[in-house]
Amino acid sequence: MATFQPLCSLFFFFLLFFLPSATSLTVSSLLNPNPFKPPPIPYSDHCNHIVPESPIDPSPSASFSRASLAFDVSFFSGGDSFFNRNPPRSSDVKSASFRPKSIRKTLGDGGIYKVEARLTLQISRTSANYGGEQKIQVTQIDGRRIPVSFMGGQSFDFYGFWSERTGQVCLVGSTFGSYKSVDARLVLNYSKESNIYGSLVKGVLESVSNQSDFETVSILGARNTPLNYEYKLLEESNAECGRNSEVSLSLESVLGGLCKVFEGRSHMYRTDCGVNHSCSPLGSGVEYMSLLSLLCDGEKMRMVLSLSNTSSVSRLFSLDPSSTLVAEGAWDVEKNRFCGVACRILNFTDSLSNAAVGDCSLRLSLRFPASLSIKSVAPVLGELWSAKAESDPSYFRRIEFKSINEPLWRFSGLRYEYTESERVSKLCKIRSKSKGKQYPDAQTSDMRFVMSVKYSGGGDNVLRSARASPYFVGDRLYRDLLVRGQGAGLSGIPMNVNSVTKSFTNITYRIRFLNPVSESRGDIYAEGTYDRDTGELCMVGCQSVAMRNETVDCSLAIRFKFSPVDSRSDDRLKGTIESTREKTDPLYVGRMEVVSRSIYVHQAKESVWRMDLEIAMVLISNTLSCFFVGMQLYHMNKHQETLPFISIAMLTLLVLGHMIPLLLNFEELFKSSRNEQSLFFENDRWLEAKEIVVRIVTMIAFLLECRLLQLAWSARKTAEQHHRDNMWNAEKMVSYVCLPLYVTGGLIAWLVNHNRTPKRVVYIGKPQSRNLLYRPVTLKRSFQRPSLWKDLKSYGGLMLDSFLLPQILFNGFSNTDSKALAASFYGGHSFVRLLPHAYDLYRSHSYGKILDWSFIYANHKVDYYSTAWDVIILCIGFVFAVLIFLQQRFGGRCFIPKSFSEDVRYEKVVELQQTGELHKSSDS
Repeated sequence: MATFQPLCSLFFFFLLFFLPSATSLTVSSLLNPNPFKPPPIPYSDHCNHIVPESPIDPSPSASFSRASLAFDVSFFSGGDSFFNRNPPRSSDVKSASFRPKSIRKTLGDGGIYKVEARLTLQISRTSANYGGEQKIQVTQIDGRRIPVSFMGGQSFDFYGFWSERTGQVCLVGSTFGSYKSVDARLVLNYSKESNIYGSLVKGVLESVSNQSDFETVSILGARNTPLNYEYKLLEESNAECGRNSEVSLSLESVLGGLCKVFEGRSHMYRTDCGVNHSCSPLGSGVEYMSLLSLLCDGEKMRMVLSLSNTSSVSRLFSLDPSSTLVAEGAWDVEKNRFCGVACRILNFTDSLSNAAVGDCSLRLSLRFPASLSIKSVAPVLGELWSAKAESDPSYFRRIEFKSINEPLWRFSGLRYEYTESERVSKLCKIRSKSKGKQYPDAQTSDMRFVMSVKYSGGGDNVLRSARASPYFVGDRLYRDLLVRGQGAGLSGIPMNVNSVTKSFTNITYRIRFLNPVSESRGDIYAEGTYDRDTGELCMVGCQSVAMRNETVDCSLAIRFKFSPVDSRSDDRLKGTIESTREKTDPLYVGRMEVVSRSIYVHQAKESVWRMDLEIAMVLISNTLSCFFVGMQLYHMNKHQETLPFISIAMLTLLVLGHMIPLLLNFEELFKSSRNEQSLFFENDRWLEAKEIVVRIVTMIAFLLECRLLQLAWSARKTAEQHHRDNMWNAEKMVSYVCLPLYVTGGLIAWLVNHNRTPKRVVYIGKPQSRNLLYRPVTLKRSFQRPSLWKDLKSYGGLMLDSFLLPQILFNGFSNTDSKALAASFYGGHSFVRLLPHAYDLYRSHSYGKILDWSFIYANHKVDYYSTAWDVIILCIGFVFAVLIFLQQRFGGRCFIPKSFSEDVRYEKVVELQQTGELHKSSDS
């Protein structure tokens, strides 16, 4: 029994760490991670001369709107040493947010309110390369990936008072959650004007203690929602509102109206004003513009515009006065466009405290075009121009801009004009229909896919990934077809019957490169035809470029071929993207070969059902293992004399077979903290719950087998001396045979892995949720040989499949016919081990290898699975079970030739006689 104590200790050690993994909700997650704690700094010493301290009005009506003082869009200068940014970098984006927690009126008629608030200073950085940063986000603009790193933030908790009469706020407080403790004073000045001229907030943050590393911080912000805001420039905005006369959508055709289109986040636009054009209000080229709505009321909107000559973006919207405009305007119902006036921020050079809104001579218009084309796919278009005379030094020519990555689904009245029909007809040849094959429908989710692109330009093959999705099918938005269906009574323009024939369908695509080969090239927009009878997608494409002052290259020929929907091929789509230009042309791009391994929707649904079934099969298999071990324990309790004749090597193999998976699951607890993507379907809590149940049942089987091993070991130790010696000798012989056999097999597995030729492996990453099964989110690529650890795990599975081998050898060496193993144990356990291989034979004829990452039962990572291996292992397992049956009925050497068996029996009789004589001599 003492020998079994280490196993018990190992179990309780594992149990201590296993149980916490079964619970994803902790008490700490229920608590507020950022509680507000007013700092114990005397207000009267630092702020009483600015806003006098007053007693709080205890009545419930004394509470005031917290949004009246809040701002999220801002800019600050200074504080670089506090953020360890000395000297500051030009790529740093600084922003501050001010969030009141409580505003309450005080007693008296002075219009004074007590304020509790939190100020957060943040710095983020954009860069053309990763630069060794650890925390990096990647933002994609116009097909270009821009790494964005978050450098850090610092929060202060403040309390103080606000004078509504003077507009001043004075607060004292200290840092929150920082290793640097700083006591500070914050003074903010709010304008008493509630209009565009009074929309700025100016403030100063300074230390009230003697911290040498804290310098004064100047803050400039834009109020979120000023009380009773007045639009003062609407008349000027209506005087002139753009020169474009094309048809635009009305607000009735936009889901949610004007506010829903621009709310929440900043919107990026690309202008037609490059670095070599004198068309910028900043005095230099303006290629990109960001727009953020601060206040929207029906058809009126107040916003800020940030202008830049690079596509770099940040997670923060900074109110840098050198590149920011403040604007307001309203929707013109007659012209179907937004008309606005934009103002500059002036007098900020010497100090941000002097900044003011002025020079409102800029005009702005925004509209939603009624139709798109291959060269114009932006659903939001706009113009920015100067209302001054051309002779004025601040005059600049009109800038036209278009939205980037703006979703189309809000614009239900959009239609598409196919302008390249003639080129498509010359490029695409009509082919004969494939008999007996069915291809995806153009109006289903099967038309979306993720693909790998092998780019052969420049001499070396470069592998990239891309995501392709239709924009329009016929004249209808592709998303509308998916969400509401063809016959659901869609609003907007009905589908043109000429655009969809029996087999041919006009279709448009956007091909978004997740990691472009060149920073000068962006996304591809294409239009063409799809033939459902042949599965061929033939299109001409336009790609945004940034060279030779050209913005669009429309010389791309795209040919894709879908596989049939019932195909078992791993490749869902193959094709090419080629340039029709001459190779000497600077805009020529090399041939791109395309392969997609995304799966069809019906395959995804079948796979979800299959995975649920496989989890149930795993659970049933482990439950049966528990049952069969229990039957063996019952058999051993009923037949105590058979206990010593069970092979210790066989039981040890079974115990390790259940212990190692449990330890691997324990290891995953640490892996998941470093890489959340390593979890399998981490967002599916129901699937996680079922996996936990499987682990619990596996642990029960492990404990029962430990008990089995302990009983066999104890019986072996308490057996009679001559029986004990014979059985240990037989066990040693088993070890002499099995250990070299297992080691040799492991070396062969290692040599096979080592001598394997490394190959470039391209595979689609696992989705994070079952409803995203047919939309893989990551495409990984590597140049490596398969993992040695994977091969060794598969070899370990093979050892478990032949778990009866040590018992067969033990029976042979000990020449026993004892019924040590219950038929339900060796037969049932063999069934549990062999059933996955029989199931894999069935599954291999129903699913392709591309889904092997989703295999739960008969997992290819933990055993040898292939048609040949499945057949071999099934035969070996069946033969081993039959041999055990014969040995327990006719003797351990019943399958050995008779002549050799008789010699052995003679030796055994002599041995028994000698033993009897020894007993007689000892009795006398």
